[in-house]
Amino acid sequence: MHHASRTSLALPLIAVGRPKQTLCRIHGTSSKAIDKRAKTPRLIDITAKTKRFKLDRPALVTSKARRRSPPTGCHPGSSKTSTHVTRIPAQRLLHVDKTSKPSPIIASCAHLHEMVIERVSSVLRRRFGSAYEVVPFGSTVYMRGFDVDRRLFPKQDTGGVQDFSKGDLDLVVLDKDRPLGFTPDIDIKKLPAIYNMWRLAAILSEAGFADVQPVPYASVPIVKFHDPQTQLSLDININNRLGLMNSRLLRSYCDILPGLRTALVAIKLWARSLGLNTPSGGPMTTFSTYALALMTLGWLQSRELAPNLQDGLETKETFWICRSMRAKRQSRVQCDVTFREVTPLDRHPPLSLHDTLADWFHFWGYTFDFEQQALDIKEGPIRNRDALAVLDPKLSEHQVCVIDPFFRLKNVTNNVGSVALQKFRNECRRASNEIRIQKLSMAQIIDGYDLLERLHEPRVDLRRPRRD
Repeated sequence: MHHASRTSLALPLIAVGRPKQTLCRIHGTSSKAIDKRAKTPRLIDITAKTKRFKLDRPALVTSKARRRSPPTGCHPGSSKTSTHVTRIPAQRLLHVDKTSKPSPIIASCAHLHEMVIERVSSVLRRRFGSAYEVVPFGSTVYMRGFDVDRRLFPKQDTGGVQDFSKGDLDLVVLDKDRPLGFTPDIDIKKLPAIYNMWRLAAILSEAGFADVQPVPYASVPIVKFHDPQTQLSLDININNRLGLMNSRLLRSYCDILPGLRTALVAIKLWARSLGLNTPSGGPMTTFSTYALALMTLGWLQSRELAPNLQDGLETKETFWICRSMRAKRQSRVQCDVTFREVTPLDRHPPLSLHDTLADWFHFWGYTFDFEQQALDIKEGPIRNRDALAVLDPKLSEHQVCVIDPFFRLKNVTNNVGSVALQKFRNECRRASNEIRIQKLSMAQIIDGYDLLERLHEPRVDLRRPRRD
């Protein structure tokens, strides 16, 4: 007897659009710099009080009347050339072993990313000089292009090609003068102009990017914007490298665990179709893609199917972050970002996709005790919540507790509420029962599961040194 799929999400899956924010917006196609009708109070930027870069919601130039920018490597209004720094091509972070030919899908997605990264880099070089480098982070890095958001799938009916290249891309601007981050000796109020989110937003809008929206007072200040040419939605921050370092850690795990990337894609397909992958919008706040990746990795560690790349290492590399840009006294936190470089000897046997997903659903639906336990891939993987008081008593106050492997005072699931948690557990139990009792196939539970068989994970040569 044929069973219809539970979920009704049509595939191929396209990235969910970013939710509207209540902050004032800067529009790339409007001559008005700020929507005056916004009801939120005016926000003052972190560098607004400095004399040199005092900017209060700068006026924008429309894309139809762009001003010519000064030559590359020069600051506007200055004849001095900025200190040169060698730029690392974006493809190095998306590196795939050249001994194996990447699929056309991965190659196409990487090309789109390289295009927009180079354009953003060009804009910033013209306005701020060549001392800054734009690189991607997030799933783009650790999945090496193997993801569900930006894909070209064959049409079922005509056999043609359908473009679903829309997606999200996270970028960070590396500041070569501050490689260790926001160290205690750095005065936040005297940071260079590029750290001014309002100024950065104005420049991106002037360059032709759309829907530009500065978010200066987030835990990590960012600018959100849209690229009309590639149809990508982007977030960019200045020199907060923690996300990049997290991405490199997850990339190492994925490189030595064949099948993990495919499992993460399947979990993302399942979660998105049920509204369980909406960390910053939708009817309720649920799990981020990063949180689901940590949860999957921690679960594999608990079954001794994955190693701990941070275990037993001395601190060799650190990075400083600022917990809040709004506070009068910015709290600086030093994060240990050391982890072991992987070798061919670390490569594990391939994971069975069906068995991995079946056990994953059962674990989160029936085994894991959300009230008493926390997940921590560095010092766990499964820990008692009471033991977290050593780090921070507030860590155990939330419904779900998943500790960041580098920023040890951060629970990456602290916004997941009781309703979202209950739905997550119920859906995991439903899927587990459908697999174990009703004997449904995985394709009947996860729309698009059969399409995963057409994709092949990138092969990585672990004999090469780690590329940062």
